[in-house]
Amino acid sequence: MSDVRILIADDHELVRKGLVSILTDGHAEWKVVGEVANGADAIEQGRILQPDVAILDLSMPNCGGFQAAQYLRESVPGIRILILTMHAAAPILRHLRKAGVNAYLAKNEAPQMLVLAIERILAGEPFFASRSASRAPEDLSLSEYVPAQFLLTARELDVMRMLALGKSNKELAYELDMSVRTVETHRASVLKKLNVESIGDIVRIAVRDGVI
Repeated sequence: MSDVRILIADDHELVRKGLVSILTDGHAEWKVVGEVANGADAIEQGRILQPDVAILDLSMPNCGGFQAAQYLRESVPGIRILILTMHAAAPILRHLRKAGVNAYLAKNEAPQMLVLAIERILAGEPFFASRSASRAPEDLSLSEYVPAQFLLTARELDVMRMLALGKSNKELAYELDMSVRTVETHRASVLKKLNVESIGDIVRIAVRDGVI
């Protein structure tokens, strides 16, 4: 059997190492050819390494998994994409399926289900068996709820994440290497797209959708 080339993108090193251990235990033909900490690097390394499978964290700084998946599907022919997230919910699952993602898992399910998920998508079958994904938040209308990852650009998600963590506009400008005016523009866009008015609302949505 030929080798299966796998790219992993997650902003936590311990998570990446854990995924490597799970994937290579019992599958000598599975080779992790790249490990990166954000979606932008996943896109770059995907183009260079041309992996068969990309495992992407949904919420990462500097371009999240959903945005990275869209670029990789266009630039790496035949790639299979598995999305991992801290918070599984039915609305997120529906949007990922529409985007052509091959598999989806909550991170707490990865130790038990990751190998099976990879086996399935390599066989050409989708894998959306997350137990958590069958339950949406009770206070949300499934017909109207769209997770933040599908509304905001990668840069807006970075701004949202840092606002939710309590950063000021000046701190955002420094850490994201942009002007305060540009930060204010992104901040206004985040509030408008999420249809909220306060930082408290941003925090609530960021937690709900696994952005932080």
